[in-house]
Amino acid sequence: MAARTAIALAALLGGLAGCDEPEPPIPEMMPIADFTLVDQSGAELSSRALRGKVWIADVMFTSCPEICPLMSTQMANLHRRVTHPEVRFVSVTVDPAVDTPEVLRAYAERYGADTSRWSFLSGQPDDVQRVIQRSFRLPTGERLERDDGSYDILHTARFLLIDRRMTLRGLYETDRAGLDRLERDIARLLEEAE
Repeated sequence: MAARTAIALAALLGGLAGCDEPEPPIPEMMPIADFTLVDQSGAELSSRALRGKVWIADVMFTSCPEICPLMSTQMANLHRRVTHPEVRFVSVTVDPAVDTPEVLRAYAERYGADTSRWSFLSGQPDDVQRVIQRSFRLPTGERLERDDGSYDILHTARFLLIDRRMTLRGLYETDRAGLDRLERDIARLLEEAE
């Protein structure tokens, strides 16, 4: 009986191993609305400059006490691994009153960012909120003061993948599985255009 079960299991696994179904297409979730913000050098960066590129975006703030350092480390690792010249990285602050271009420039240096490929964006608070909430359609919270004088601002801990046509193609967790899926999807989007 055990031998028959083993043979049946081996046949089943052999049949599954030969199954090479293609991955489903990456969904097209929504268009990214046009925007213009200011980068870490004080220069304007518009979404038009990102059209024709595959880009990864996140929201963060430089004095974030918890999730942002992890997210920025993961983005820095991804930035080092994905070196294709058509891929860009964009980090938008949720704290534009504090995160001026000078502060963002120091933050970029802390993470070893090649700012020709990874931009850190700020701007007028209303403009930044418009990008995060209307272009990216991500929620953000109010600034919450803590007893020790620090503060937090609620925001998502996911990375966004945007294609060359300015269409959001996915939201990715910053754990190993999410980052592996993001890298596979970046490669697939790059292949689409070639």
